[in-house]
Amino acid sequence: MLLVVALSTLSCLVLVLVRYGLTGRFSQSYLIWNLVLATVPVLIARYGTMLTSRQTTAKRSRIFAVGSFVVWLVFYPNAPYVFTDFIHVVRRANLGAVALPWLSQADLLWYDIVMNAAFAFVCHYIGLVSMYIMHGAMRTMFGRVAGWSMMVPAILLSGFGIHIGRFSRFDSWDLVMQPVQTVRVISQSLADPAALLFSTAFAFFIALTYIIFYIVKKADLG
Repeated sequence: MLLVVALSTLSCLVLVLVRYGLTGRFSQSYLIWNLVLATVPVLIARYGTMLTSRQTTAKRSRIFAVGSFVVWLVFYPNAPYVFTDFIHVVRRANLGAVALPWLSQADLLWYDIVMNAAFAFVCHYIGLVSMYIMHGAMRTMFGRVAGWSMMVPAILLSGFGIHIGRFSRFDSWDLVMQPVQTVRVISQSLADPAALLFSTAFAFFIALTYIIFYIVKKADLG
């Protein structure tokens, strides 16, 4: 699965290079940066579970498992967050102009839609891989019911984290760098019906796609 992630990431970078050739302007740094951030949760899940399995006592293993889960949960929303980057395509802001006579603005728009979709799909897939790894670790450590029980609040909180990132412009690091201000923003968002609707919609999307991913993996269909 990690090899698929690497190849998918490389393909996304090729799309950005092709777009640079079409417009003569590089304005997709946000996509590349968000792609980098999307790989963080899968690294946390992979090495967190590795460290957990190397502990010498059951108590230490549980502590490392819970710690890895919390850290993973903080960074996981960075993966599906890339879907919100479609706002740049909608607004057509700072996306550059056509540099070739045979290419129209409509053609460039469709290319941007495909490119953003590719980044969003790859980042979301990376996130699902990390969730599958973490879910497996929690299920092994605490049991099947507990494993699923930990995924439910994780998915709900992830939807809310995406809203905080897009509209409040806070990221995972702000929980450490600006904890008081971050908590204040979270409290304000919890009282906003629009924020809750956005968060619930994204949480439903994450849950639906993860269940499909989980079933396919367990059935060994792909």
